[in-house]
Amino acid sequence: MSLARHLSSLNFQVTAVFVGLTLLLCAAGLYAVGAFQRQLSYDALVDIAARLELTVEQMHAQGMNYQQNAPRDYRTYFRDVRLYYQDLMTHVATFDAVVETFMSGDFHDQMPSSLPWIKPRLGGRVADVVQALEQTWEVWRRKLFAALGEDPAEPRLEWAAEHIIESHRQLAASTEALTRALRDWTASEYRRMSRGAMGVAVATALVAAILLGLLQRRVLAPLRGAMAGFQRVADGDFGHRLSVTGTTEIRDLTSSFNRLSERLDLLHQLIRRLQQGENLDELVGFLSTEFRDLLGFDWVGVVLIDDARAGARVATGWLDGRPQPSDCRLYRLQGTLLESVLADEAPLHVADMVATARANPAYEFLRHLVALGMQDGVFLPLTPQTQTPIPAVAVFATRRPHGFDAAQGRLLGNIAQLLTQAFGRTARFAEQGRLAAIGEFASGIAHELRTPLTTVSMALNYLAGQPVAERAKRRLDLGLGEAERMRRLLEEMLLYAKPLSLDLRPVRIGSALADFVDAYQDPVGGHRVRLEADSAAAEILADRDRLQQIFVNLTDNACQAAPEAAEVTWRADCGAADGQVRVSVHNPGEPIPEHLLVRLTEPFFSTKAGGTGLGLAIVRRLVEQHGGELAIRSDPEAGTRVELRFPELLRQAAPGPMEVAATPVARVTS
Repeated sequence: MSLARHLSSLNFQVTAVFVGLTLLLCAAGLYAVGAFQRQLSYDALVDIAARLELTVEQMHAQGMNYQQNAPRDYRTYFRDVRLYYQDLMTHVATFDAVVETFMSGDFHDQMPSSLPWIKPRLGGRVADVVQALEQTWEVWRRKLFAALGEDPAEPRLEWAAEHIIESHRQLAASTEALTRALRDWTASEYRRMSRGAMGVAVATALVAAILLGLLQRRVLAPLRGAMAGFQRVADGDFGHRLSVTGTTEIRDLTSSFNRLSERLDLLHQLIRRLQQGENLDELVGFLSTEFRDLLGFDWVGVVLIDDARAGARVATGWLDGRPQPSDCRLYRLQGTLLESVLADEAPLHVADMVATARANPAYEFLRHLVALGMQDGVFLPLTPQTQTPIPAVAVFATRRPHGFDAAQGRLLGNIAQLLTQAFGRTARFAEQGRLAAIGEFASGIAHELRTPLTTVSMALNYLAGQPVAERAKRRLDLGLGEAERMRRLLEEMLLYAKPLSLDLRPVRIGSALADFVDAYQDPVGGHRVRLEADSAAAEILADRDRLQQIFVNLTDNACQAAPEAAEVTWRADCGAADGQVRVSVHNPGEPIPEHLLVRLTEPFFSTKAGGTGLGLAIVRRLVEQHGGELAIRSDPEAGTRVELRFPELLRQAAPGPMEVAATPVARVTS
């Protein structure tokens, strides 16, 4: 971390503010303690000066008392020597010590214990007074000892008392001057300390206010802005951005928020474009231009798989944000990465595409990407489970070796499901558009062919009634059969294309199914059709003719798929707890592959050589028009079962007839 980034970090600034406030408070506390100790020291100095005054007064009182009661014999004199003289020497020693203390400035022995660094420093006026006191005391002391004499065993106490009484006023004035000077000096020091304490308090408050303002500006205000930004995004404004200000952590937070908002905005645009039903190429182009920097890819495309799952082709591809020319080449699918991705139905990351393609010559599509300069790729499967009409694979590739870092890998993994659903729905829209175009085209062709086909059929019927050779008759019969097949095909196409009208009335599903099974005859293989259960009491709201058409088409398909002499079984399960009537037809034929199972009801899709691909599509449409659902299950052990689910008609309901349409029932071969 650089020095500037460290200094602007929230951790450093909060720590600095905390340390600064702590030091400031400690300094203020120490100053207050020091001021308190100084005040105690100053008061002690005043007390010492007061003691001097008391000492002077005591010496004066003792001197006057001794003069008035002078001893008359040696016994009394020696008593006064032991008492008065010793007290006098004690007072002199006290005075000497105090004067020496004031003169030296060392008050350690004369004051209460205090902080070691607190030493009173007397002002100039006090020092002058102390100097005058010292001189006065020196003269006074010298005269006192001169009066006492040189013999300490027999001092001249009477002379000393006279000296004390005579010079009392001068010494008292000097001590009073010291006391008064100390009191004045102490008062001035107190005022100075009060101003200092006030200044410290103001400075502490000012610094605290400045630090709080910095905290407000650098931390709290950006945090409130971030909270407001989160709220705007939560309200749906995914394009909102925050200004990157504040401490390092706040800037990192707002930068992360802006990236999140940008990605949410891109995903929102992707979902909106998906809902608008844009085609596959436009969707891939949007990803290439808007998601390229975010996901870090250079090439993006969709590879479509053919119906037989034998080959693959690039439906659309974009390189460096620009569309690539259409690639009609069919790539091999078996034994390749594309097949593995579809089989596993999970994203595949190929970190080293060059080495993988070199080690597997059969990977044609991978070699195609390597030829474009790609080195790292991610493959996303688009299978029928993701609601795509046909299997496909979305591919993201980059030129950078190991170009998809951990963050991009996580992001791509997180939005993989959304991307697959987006691709799947867009691909489904494209397929539905293709089928709609085919249906519209086929309907137009059917209308155009009906009249000439009728003319050809009439001509063939006329020739069939004439006496012709056996060889010509066989050819006429063949032509009539093909004309009939073409007529049925045109009817199926028109039936699927035109709007449906139903005459809905209460129908007992069990009874209708039983009547159908009794009357049904397999037109080709002679398969036996049987009804397992008959619940005639349950009713549904249905068009009986259309219901008959559903039964016919499903039974024909089941007989065609069943082995020779096998049995086709119908079953009706009524009165279910979910209020639905279930009708199913089962054949024990070969199972239908799973990748084809989901496409059986698509129009124009057929697994039979002569099928039109419209039979099951028409059945599904008829079932859905009745408010029902169609489901197909197939496995090797149970065979294939087609189940129809219709809503059961409540007995209280009394539906009336709807629009009546006299549409003939036709067999449709899918």
